[in-house]
Amino acid sequence: MNFGENIQEWFSTQIGALFLVIIGAVAIYFLVRREFSKFVGFGVFALIVSVFVFTPDVIKDLGSKMWSTVFGG
Repeated sequence: MNFGENIQEWFSTQIGALFLVIIGAVAIYFLVRREFSKFVGFGVFALIVSVFVFTPDVIKDLGSKMWSTVFGG
């Protein structure tokens, strides 16, 4: 039994839930104030951050595949 992986999974779940709550609150704030350009910009930023923070292995694999496709591998 690997305790480090269990702790990482638990923290990832908890931080993920907190991250979604914060994103939801900020999105509602921008929509209520009718600041649609800030809402869209924040949405794109949140999407990029969530992908890099919560699924870095996917980004690494995508980069490796892209490198081998472009430069041959």
